[in-house]
Amino acid sequence: MDDLLQRWPRWKIHKVSISAIVFVLAALSSATDAFFRCSTTKINNRLVANCQGQRLKATPNVDVSTQVFLLNFNLFTTIQTSSFPQLSALKMLSLGKQLGGPLYVGERAFANVSNITFLDLGGNRNLSLHPKAFQGLTKLKVLHLDNSDFDNRILEMGYFQDLLSLETLDLRGNHLHRLTADPTFQGLKKLSVLQLNLNKIGAICGDDLQYLRGRHLTFLDLSSNRLSRDRPSSCANPFLNITLGTLDISSNPWDVARVEDFLKSLNGTRIQNLKVQHSGAIGSGFGFQNLKDISATTFSGLRHSRIRTFDMSHGFLNTLNASVFSSLPDLNTLLLRSNQINKIQKGAFSGLSKLQVLDLSNNLLGELYTEGLKDLKSSPLRRLILKSNHIGIVQHDALMGLKSLQFLDLQDNALDRVPNGNLPSLMSLNLGQNRIQNTWGIEKLGPNLVHLDLSSNRLKDLGNVWHQLAEIPSLKFLNLSGNHLMWCSRVQKSPRQLTQLDLSHNNLGDIWATQKCTDLFQHLGKLRVLNLSSNHLRDLPGNLFQSLTSLEILDLGANRLHKFPEQIFRSLKSLRGLSIRGNPLMTLSPSTFQPMGQLRFLDLRELSLVCSCELKNFNNWLQNHNATVKAPELLLTCIQTSSNFQRQPLPQFLHKCVS
Repeated sequence: MDDLLQRWPRWKIHKVSISAIVFVLAALSSATDAFFRCSTTKINNRLVANCQGQRLKATPNVDVSTQVFLLNFNLFTTIQTSSFPQLSALKMLSLGKQLGGPLYVGERAFANVSNITFLDLGGNRNLSLHPKAFQGLTKLKVLHLDNSDFDNRILEMGYFQDLLSLETLDLRGNHLHRLTADPTFQGLKKLSVLQLNLNKIGAICGDDLQYLRGRHLTFLDLSSNRLSRDRPSSCANPFLNITLGTLDISSNPWDVARVEDFLKSLNGTRIQNLKVQHSGAIGSGFGFQNLKDISATTFSGLRHSRIRTFDMSHGFLNTLNASVFSSLPDLNTLLLRSNQINKIQKGAFSGLSKLQVLDLSNNLLGELYTEGLKDLKSSPLRRLILKSNHIGIVQHDALMGLKSLQFLDLQDNALDRVPNGNLPSLMSLNLGQNRIQNTWGIEKLGPNLVHLDLSSNRLKDLGNVWHQLAEIPSLKFLNLSGNHLMWCSRVQKSPRQLTQLDLSHNNLGDIWATQKCTDLFQHLGKLRVLNLSSNHLRDLPGNLFQSLTSLEILDLGANRLHKFPEQIFRSLKSLRGLSIRGNPLMTLSPSTFQPMGQLRFLDLRELSLVCSCELKNFNNWLQNHNATVKAPELLLTCIQTSSNFQRQPLPQFLHKCVS
């Protein structure tokens, strides 16, 4: 029930006036006001009856064709067969978090709604079930019994024997100490998701899951339990003849020795994805020596498990030792983000011949050395994520030989130059939020780049940057925002394939004020999106946009433009969106915008229009094009210079103008 509001939207409850209720009750003495507290809505072609939080003690009358019935947060204390009318169309029933005291569910309680496929009883503290409470629910696929104070008996007394279609069983947040499924689980052939997190399970041993043997569980969640505390040393493999899609053992009281012992007991159980997140006692952390880091033996029990994704994020790993992952030869994705890793030993990634994704973001790496990444050169690595570390040095050959790498993220580090290397398959490179002062070597690092992010660095010479990027013929998406671009002597070459360009938050106004590099966008005939906001622009060169015949979106917001040159937008025949927000524009002329016949969005917020009858032509143009041009402000305003510079709605002022 804790995530009920995530599973269901907050339904709107339609209120009825007291006088209307009194009138209806007088006419229909047998009716109850409960009926009128519910709302009926059709969502995704399903008829939903929403009766949540209405202090109901009995089921109200609803349309017999109702498919979703929401009764959460009411006062039910007993559910029995007579609690529901015949609702053969009902598919989803939610009775979570009843507030009238302990809830009891009697024998065959859902006989009249036997076609439901989803049932939520979660969040009912001290929930009591008759042993045959679910009898007849042969079509039920999802059952939520989370946070209901159940102990081991919920798994041992045959409560689920009739649920032959059950796929998901949610027992989160209860008081289970052992995972001992009874023989009736043999009949649950379709059970594939078992959520047992936030319980008190201390050990899983031997025959605990013997009645699930021969199954494939797509998701087994054992996170936030007490695994390893009470585990006997002779504990046999609990997953014998069971295969697992995802096994989550995060947030348990593991240390290196205990997790190694547990994984050895798995003895080759097939696991596609393994999660061991938030394990506070695994890894020495930064500056501590009393806890051990993982080693070459830690995962030895997984050698034959064929794990493809291993997630050990949000922990205290400090050093990646040699051969630490060598027992995971089938690994495709390795997620180690948000640890305290500051050192990668030689051979740390040895044996990972199938690795395609490596995430080391949000760690404490200060340098990247060749010997630490050497073994990745023999893997088909495609994505390498190193953002939010402290990387200031990348050794000369560290990024050489990664022939399959397509995505490299070095955002939010301390690099003052583009790393050396040659990555022929690299398509996306993120170097944003570093300290890079020039782009020398970028064309060698990523000769076939399509996406490049150099935002929030310390680039100053736009001409030099443009010349370097012109050497990458495949470049289409470029982000240079938030730099210090203020110089440009001349434009020699251009990255001609660009379709999206962000130059916001720079100082292009200083460059163009000297009439230099006004041909910056020449040869960018394929450009579709251009952001020039926050560039201290006081004026625009008249020929600035003449080559941008494919441009669809242009942002000129937050500059210092007082006026537009005549015919500045004459070539922008394809423009659909234009923002001039936040400029001190004192007047606007319809002739400025008329060449843009495809314009669909015009942002006119936060302007400084001076009240003048000359604005009448622009206002008429705006009104005549209101089907295609939208002003985010419902009402444009202007400043009256004759009355203490007060703002006045533009139409109100223009009403005074004589035609």
